[in-house]
Amino acid sequence: MSYAVVRMQKMKAHDLKGIQFHNQRERESRTNSDIDKERSHENYDLVHDGKIDYNQHVKEIIESQKTGTRKTRKDAVLVNELLVTSDKNFFDRLDPTEQKRFFEESYKLFSERYGEQNIAYATVHMDEKTPHMHVGFVPMRDGKLQGKNVFNRQELLWLQDKFPEHMQKLGFDLERGEKGSTREHLETREFKKQTLEKEIDFLEKNLQEKKNELLALNEKVPDEIKVRAKREFQQIEVKSEEKNLFGIPKKELKKTPTGNVIVPEQDFKNLVHAAKENKQLKGKMEKILNTDLAKENKALGQKLRVIYKEWETEANSNKKLRQENMQLLRENSKLKSHISDLKREIGLIYKSTKEFLKARTNDLKTFKSLFNDLVGKIKEKAPEGEFERLNRVEKRRERENGLER
Repeated sequence: MSYAVVRMQKMKAHDLKGIQFHNQRERESRTNSDIDKERSHENYDLVHDGKIDYNQHVKEIIESQKTGTRKTRKDAVLVNELLVTSDKNFFDRLDPTEQKRFFEESYKLFSERYGEQNIAYATVHMDEKTPHMHVGFVPMRDGKLQGKNVFNRQELLWLQDKFPEHMQKLGFDLERGEKGSTREHLETREFKKQTLEKEIDFLEKNLQEKKNELLALNEKVPDEIKVRAKREFQQIEVKSEEKNLFGIPKKELKKTPTGNVIVPEQDFKNLVHAAKENKQLKGKMEKILNTDLAKENKALGQKLRVIYKEWETEANSNKKLRQENMQLLRENSKLKSHISDLKREIGLIYKSTKEFLKARTNDLKTFKSLFNDLVGKIKEKAPEGEFERLNRVEKRRERENGLER
């Protein structure tokens, strides 16, 4: 007899986009070799007819039920995803109609228990080695997000006991998995591995998008703007050293600068446009630097190390699992390389921004004031960001050079 498999995974805001990419096959996975793209058209969702934005839909579910005014915490668990499946032999014994009934009955059981209004998605994958369903629930209860109360230890035990029992009553040849068995451990590790693969896919795409955006911003800033300007003069009366017959100093007209500069209208428009571009550049720079990619990568690396340790200490872990884990570590190493490239790109933006402002200010004092204001604004958004670090290093070098002189 085959075993019923139900695994729960907690999803926070930064996890949802990666899960969306995986579940809806929005991009090709380079880490999951089990996906048969020629069969992806057989996948379906029991809730939605087409693709959706996970973050937007989850937000709508929360807002439609929330009774308080407090904002949702950034680190809150927004979705509890259940992976529902069995082994390949179980599904091979079922015809397509019965396979679909298995997932429909599973969905019905969970929707009745956790509330159909809380279901974000119920995606069935038929294009991998073993059919399975990802069911995402928003843990709303009494107008609040209550992940710890909805999916506590007692609830997870209920899933392990009652799900196979319920499916047996519906005519499916399933039994509960053995508690603490090696099979259960391996299934849990496989689920963790798949989740990490999704996170890697999402983070890698996010890094590439940020890098492309930085490159685009760098190219957008003009190297120079030529302005045809001339000083404005006015005629004023001044006393002459010569005197008239009565001994009164004569008056004469003298040409003096007004302090204004005359520029052609088109050159003036170019300057205004450049100033607007610089303002937009500052806003986009703050947004990019506010993304703590290094922190995300560090957290991912810690998860990978935990999985690696578990696999190494597992007596029945085999060579294939170790190879897969090493592949994940190599992917993590590539992410570190991407972050290093991103820091170099930020360095180019730092240099270009400084040159941009310096070329458009009249004196050194004004330039330093504007640039310090920019650094200060970015520091407020990203206190430990790369932009602020470069400025800090530069100031330290200036002080050191001043002492040497």
